[in-house]
Amino acid sequence: MTPKIKVCGITNRDDLKKIEKLNVNHVGFINIERSSRNISLDEITYLKKSLSDKNLATLVLEPNNAYEALLKANRSEIFNIQLHSLTCFDIRYLIWLNQYHNGQRLNITKAIGLKDKIDTEKKKEIRNHCLYSDNIIFDYVKDGLTGGTNTYIPIETAIKASRLVKQYDPRTEVTLAGGLNLNYLEEIKDKLHYFDRIDLNSGVEEKPGKKNIKKIKEIIKLIEE
Repeated sequence: MTPKIKVCGITNRDDLKKIEKLNVNHVGFINIERSSRNISLDEITYLKKSLSDKNLATLVLEPNNAYEALLKANRSEIFNIQLHSLTCFDIRYLIWLNQYHNGQRLNITKAIGLKDKIDTEKKKEIRNHCLYSDNIIFDYVKDGLTGGTNTYIPIETAIKASRLVKQYDPRTEVTLAGGLNLNYLEEIKDKLHYFDRIDLNSGVEEKPGKKNIKKIKEIIKLIEE
């Protein structure tokens, strides 16, 4: 299985138009204040409008509650949302709220942080989020926060986590994230079939928010070979 490719942390129209021409599967816009790739909802809405295929867009959030997540999805009109906060009960409530506020189904990606080991609590977290998420993205966690660490998850730990997702619900997709770059992806290429998607961000940048198109092209070529 060839994993789908998402390029996240896009902050400008020039990068976006070049990346869209590469036929990636998803692009991500981050609206999280702590992120060095944070942009406003107005900027995100502007960038999304320039996409030929609006369904490529993913809104990356760290909301305080379900209402905030739904408000931002509605304002941006992006209904593929990636959540770096909220419990599974919050997400269930978000799905329920969405039924009464618009006719567009939410496609929910939940970020789960991993380090070196998967303990009983982490297994429970993975199982619970499989109930209400369309996709689980595994990213390295530091100080309790996921995303923006530019650090790899040990691949065997990530594979174990992916297997758990498929065990709990085979319909839930799995994304590998965490500082992915060409050299690392070359090392683990024979293991990428365990994942439905890969998430490219810091590993394909010249500086935070400015993508290196050549690096992205090289990874696409590697994945397609």
